[in-house]
Amino acid sequence: MKGREMTRSRFRNVSLAAVASLTLLAAVQCVGAWRIYRDAVDAFRNRVESAAYKSVYEAIRTDPFGEAPSGGTEVDLDGFGLYFTANMLETGTLQPYCAEVIDRADGGRVVMRRGDAAAIAHPTVSEIDIDDGGRLALRVTVSVPVRELWGGMWGVVVPSAVIVVLMCAVFVLLLRTMFRQKSLEAMRRDLTHNITHELKTPIAVASAANDAMRNFSADADPVRRARYLDIVAAQLSQLSSMVEHILAVSVAGEEDMRLRRERFALRPLVEQAAAKFSAVGKPVGMSFDVADDLYVCGDRFHLSNVVSTVLDNAVKYSGESVRVSVSARRVKGGVEIDIGDNGIGIEPKALEHIFEKFYRVPTGDVQRVRGYGLGLYYACRVVERLGGRITARSRVGAGTVITILLPDE
Repeated sequence: MKGREMTRSRFRNVSLAAVASLTLLAAVQCVGAWRIYRDAVDAFRNRVESAAYKSVYEAIRTDPFGEAPSGGTEVDLDGFGLYFTANMLETGTLQPYCAEVIDRADGGRVVMRRGDAAAIAHPTVSEIDIDDGGRLALRVTVSVPVRELWGGMWGVVVPSAVIVVLMCAVFVLLLRTMFRQKSLEAMRRDLTHNITHELKTPIAVASAANDAMRNFSADADPVRRARYLDIVAAQLSQLSSMVEHILAVSVAGEEDMRLRRERFALRPLVEQAAAKFSAVGKPVGMSFDVADDLYVCGDRFHLSNVVSTVLDNAVKYSGESVRVSVSARRVKGGVEIDIGDNGIGIEPKALEHIFEKFYRVPTGDVQRVRGYGLGLYYACRVVERLGGRITARSRVGAGTVITILLPDE
């Protein structure tokens, strides 16, 4: 339990550190890009102010002011506009603008205007004195070229965005790997627990029968001795079957697993595999729709184990009354075998994982059916090595159908 808690704590700490690192990296990249953009805006504003100052002294401060009919001071904004446009073109800052003459002594009243300041998008405003007393000022509102400024930063923004995206992808991959590793560790732990439990049971029964013969004079009673010997033999057979199953799965994981290929009738193999479930403690109804002259090509021994594995699952994961149907038909290029049951069924989320190694359908804290999560993995490996395909379809509460497609060659 302590080791498990340490693993969970380490997993949580690594995840938090990865999230914090990614967030910090994204924040640094965003702040850096924003500062570069603000510096570009400030540089643009400085060029605009420089062009505006130059234009004021060229068009206004060098000319005498004339008196307007209303008693105010009139300034030639058209002349200022000509100089200002030329100066902005010279500095590469030509954008839509509005020029206004304001009277500071009158609360900033607009005396003259050229253009519409309200229509300027992303405005930057500069004010320049146009008389020595500081009463009149020229207020210039210019549109900041936001799109052009960001476009000029593509050499900084694009690499930053690529780095953030790559870090996000690495982080997602890391989390998926860690979750998968954690899941595999849990499945391996369950496998060890299940194997231990399954092996201890026949050992305990065989040991009890042996002690009964040795300590309670069972040798004197041939009937009792035969019964105890049968019990020991049955438990040893069960142990042998478990070991063979585990070894078969181990071999199935090797890429150099060699399978014999021979042509044989399918129905005898299915009937022989089904005969093992005639006495399992609950009524089992088997129905076969397999023609006597239907032949398959493959390894007889391993295909028999595959059929037995699927039938065993059908019996174990069914109710008190079991109905299993086996049907086979010839299709283009091979033989298709369907093994269906009336069991508890499998949820769609778990159905896509049932052929994975060590995977067992989650049933909460209670495991009513013991197993290793290796049977269907072994069946899938054998069928695929024979060039075939195995699939499953299921509905919760209605049963499951396993379909095996075996090619002729």
